[in-house]
Amino acid sequence: MEPPPPPRAPPALADELVEEIVLRFPPDDPAGLVRAALVCKRWCRLVSAHAFRRRFRGLHRRPAPMLGFLCNDVSRVAAGGDEACSARFVRTAASCPPVASRRGWHALDARAGRVLLHRAAAQVISLAVWDPLAAGDSHHLDLPAPALPRRPRSWNAALLCDDDGLDADGPFRVVLVGTDPEPGIFAYVYSSSDGPSAAWSEPAYAPQQQQQQPDAGGGGHNLDAVRGALVGDALYFVFQRRTRALRYDLGTRAISVVHLPPASHNQRIVLTTTEDGGLGFARMEGYRLCLWSSMEARPDGDAGGALEWTKGRVIDLRTLLPVIDLLGFVHGVGIILVGTVDGFFSVDQKSGRINKVGDGPGFYNVVPYVSFCTPGPALVTASADEGPTSANA
Repeated sequence: MEPPPPPRAPPALADELVEEIVLRFPPDDPAGLVRAALVCKRWCRLVSAHAFRRRFRGLHRRPAPMLGFLCNDVSRVAAGGDEACSARFVRTAASCPPVASRRGWHALDARAGRVLLHRAAAQVISLAVWDPLAAGDSHHLDLPAPALPRRPRSWNAALLCDDDGLDADGPFRVVLVGTDPEPGIFAYVYSSSDGPSAAWSEPAYAPQQQQQQPDAGGGGHNLDAVRGALVGDALYFVFQRRTRALRYDLGTRAISVVHLPPASHNQRIVLTTTEDGGLGFARMEGYRLCLWSSMEARPDGDAGGALEWTKGRVIDLRTLLPVIDLLGFVHGVGIILVGTVDGFFSVDQKSGRINKVGDGPGFYNVVPYVSFCTPGPALVTASADEGPTSANA
């Protein structure tokens, strides 16, 4: 008697069904996407495709997980000078692949999986946009130097993605703001959407009455190096005395100055976004982390409106003493990063929960890295035990 024929294999799932299933994998566990990509070459092709990555980001866009942060390492400054400084990537998600440090560069900002870098030892303002999780030579793009009459007294910059980061290869903008004794407060914009002819815009300047605001202390007119905040259609950057902030309107290119509540010179602050989408900031007052929020109080000429400030939640950080500094804010996630002699800690803006996310010291500023991590085409030959070979979605 002949043995029965072997059972037929079930028909393969259509590509559309596979994609609809895998799209719903949790974004904070990229290992699930890696395992799906290892099922077969067809699944890997689907999961690593540009269209899938764009749909995955669109479905899970609020909020993207924090995969790590860029730590501007100053531990080698004394021995090697500015060239020895580096932007060191510290993973906070175990499934995020390791990323090599960027020696000679400092991280200024990060948004939608890209990082804005500044070359520390350059005589001119040398900037680059970097995708830490992308493979190949296209992950690092040097920007042309802005045509400034001279190196400004102080400056800062922010990175913006025009499509909210749904496309890793999509357009981006870089906003450079600065102060100088002669032209005063200025802003330039670089837009990659201009293609091969992309260049810095003509400068915009603050109104004359905003150029020389009275502010005690030698650093009153200098911008701080702390990361700026994107609130609605405006960017905000803090001045070193922490009593004022520069506001740049992305639509009108108008520059104005807003005032912050009085503070002592040594109180470092980080700009935040509030739960209702407004501008806020956090600062240490003794062992307490105090969160402030603002609302527009009245029209105020070229400033667009005076801000009225209210102190809100106060979080006791007594157990983390001594707190060295506030290091950054994770926009969209509501996490404040705090530095101590024992390392980096995250403080949830809403719940007050505290978690250790990295070891220190040897830092002066950190830039959170928030993005989705999805498999790249190289996974055709990878194995699950080797960990993910990833590309930013």
